[in-house]
Amino acid sequence: MMPRYWRVAAPALVLLAAACTPKPTPSAATPVPPPAAPSTAAADSAAAAAAAAARRDSLAAQARADSLARAALALSHADSVKTQVQGQSADTAPAATASGLSAADAATLADAIHFDYDRADVAAGDQARLDRKLAILAAHPRLAIQIAGNCDERGSTEYNLALGERRAAAAKRYLVAHGVAEGRIAIVSYGKEHPLDPGHDEGAWAKNRRDDFVVSRGAN
Repeated sequence: MMPRYWRVAAPALVLLAAACTPKPTPSAATPVPPPAAPSTAAADSAAAAAAAAARRDSLAAQARADSLARAALALSHADSVKTQVQGQSADTAPAATASGLSAADAATLADAIHFDYDRADVAAGDQARLDRKLAILAAHPRLAIQIAGNCDERGSTEYNLALGERRAAAAKRYLVAHGVAEGRIAIVSYGKEHPLDPGHDEGAWAKNRRDDFVVSRGAN
């Protein structure tokens, strides 16, 4: 049996021991890692994409500038060719010449031939018209003519100038192949500058796609 004084002293000793026991020191806070730096590969990719976009924008701007410059040059060239054709019309149109022909023969010689759209070959029906001109030219060896090729309003000035020349040359080749001396026939192209019909439909265009025949030296 515990002596009395131990029964009295034991609780006090327990409290004293508890008070003397050192308390644990709280641990230091765990350091927070700094934010991760962006990936070098991702940064390089973004920079490359930005550079590519800048290059595309620069190329697009250059292409637009080049396109505008070409359009301005083409317009200037077209105006120059148009002026040239108009001057050519005045310079090469033969002066009114007395043909020395009867009214019927003069009308037959002046009868125009016509062409399909964008074509320069002489149609079968127009070969008959040229044959009637051949008879008149054969009967009047001094007679000389000019053939003028014409086009409708569609297409550029330059293109129609070349097409009109091909049309005039086609009629000349036919006449020369059938016995007319080449020196008796001159050709000229007026492109789309001399329309017979100012309309803007197929009926007008068909009239304007033609070769005109004009006497440049009379029969007498």
